[in-house]
Amino acid sequence: MVSSERSPNGGSLASPERSSEDGAGDGPSPRLLAFYLPQFHPIPENNASWGEGFTEWSTVARATPRFPGHYQPRLPADLGFYDLRLPEVRQAQADLAREHGIGGFVYYHYWFEGRELLERPFEEVLKTGQPDFPFCICWANHTWTWKRDSSERGRIVPQDYSEEDDREHIRWLLEAFKDERYIKVNGRPLFLIYRVRGLPDPKRTFELWREEASKAGVAEPYICKVESFSDFEDPATFGCDAAVEFWPHGLENIGVEPVEGRAERFQDNRIYNYEELIEKHLARPAPPFKRYPCVVPQWDNTARFKSTGARIVHDSTPELYERWLRAVVEKNAANPPEEQLVFVNAWNEWAEGAYLEPDFRHGRAYLEANRRALVAAGARVPVPGSGKEGGAPEPASAEDRYKILLDKYTLLQKRYTERLRQEEYSPLLQRAEDQVAELREENLKLRRQSRVVTREKDALARWSREMVEGVRILLNSKRWRLGSIVFEAPQRLLGRSRGPGVEEHLVEVSGRLRKQLDAPAEADGQEKPDAGRR
Repeated sequence: MVSSERSPNGGSLASPERSSEDGAGDGPSPRLLAFYLPQFHPIPENNASWGEGFTEWSTVARATPRFPGHYQPRLPADLGFYDLRLPEVRQAQADLAREHGIGGFVYYHYWFEGRELLERPFEEVLKTGQPDFPFCICWANHTWTWKRDSSERGRIVPQDYSEEDDREHIRWLLEAFKDERYIKVNGRPLFLIYRVRGLPDPKRTFELWREEASKAGVAEPYICKVESFSDFEDPATFGCDAAVEFWPHGLENIGVEPVEGRAERFQDNRIYNYEELIEKHLARPAPPFKRYPCVVPQWDNTARFKSTGARIVHDSTPELYERWLRAVVEKNAANPPEEQLVFVNAWNEWAEGAYLEPDFRHGRAYLEANRRALVAAGARVPVPGSGKEGGAPEPASAEDRYKILLDKYTLLQKRYTERLRQEEYSPLLQRAEDQVAELREENLKLRRQSRVVTREKDALARWSREMVEGVRILLNSKRWRLGSIVFEAPQRLLGRSRGPGVEEHLVEVSGRLRKQLDAPAEADGQEKPDAGRR
């Protein structure tokens, strides 16, 4: 019987005499942890800010190259444009990560005074117990903002703090800490904070957290300060246990300067050399406190900006990444096994060009470089296809590999369609569809009534035109003019005083009548009066 043990990377690894792993049995025991972004499914806040159905893929697909040879847009290969609401996607990610030496995911966690964002994938991981893959949490405690270039930006959800919220937050976290998959350091759950400086009183917050953990019978968290935005201060200043590097933040602080040039690309963006970053990082002296290293396979956040302000670490290759990771693992091997943590930025930060997942240009080259680096450093890594269920051996040819990936992609799309169809006929959606049908019927009734009113209006307009024309003809007719003379005569006579002028007026009126009677008939349909009628 061959024994097995739980590896620091998670999952079961056989003892050295078995062939289901590569690397020496007595080599370093690195735990390679990759930051994991959950923004690959739509949420109401993103819909309101960016448009219906927005996900990280919306940003990725719109990117355009800024200069010749610039790799944009970056498009996914094996896993496709996935949706993290699908458990099959999350399982495929874990299988791919495990086979290539990733020991766990560091899920970004968005908590705003009890309000969570992008929480669905991680909550389903907790609820279902799948995938069976180690994880920990990084609280992304910055205010949630949007930005389109170096000057256009705004806030979506502000971040505020209180003691009451500190207690509510740790109580929520304790449920995750209890999960057997949760990554621990010396028995304490590993917890990262993205911007410790943002906390008004971090030491007080951590004191409250320790109190709540003790009450719940859970080990107090092992708190790491992420060195984001060039925050290189001693973590003990804030009450943290250790620091975690977060490249490419703070490159200038270790002597990596932007490439200079007259070309527009150098003026509009900050472009760094990847190999220089490696050299400066490996030469960085150790601090007087615990600090865990971080490597970044590639970085290019062009997709997050409309035209200017991108930060690009250029000329990365899988070979350079492999060299960097191997050196970091070997250097980090001096730590106790529980503290041989190495962080990767990131597993799937596609809009920032920081990912290990396969893309169309490199395929699995960075994942394979990741695995080779660990093996070369003497670490144990599961052989592809020999680990958890779902792993598959590498196909013999590129054609076979493409067919397998295409079949997987087709299956995922089919399951995704089935899931959408199930959600489509949910009771809430059905009620909404009924209301839409009622509104459509009401709209048809109103349109019919509108057509009736329009016809009546047109008929009234025609009648009005006919009436006006009739009045015009009447006013221009001879009869109307004779009637007017006859009607006016007595009015004028009554208005005059008796005297010699009356006779003259009667003669004048008589003359006007005779003139009208002698005139030819008008084109009003009236005949000329004969002599007898005079």
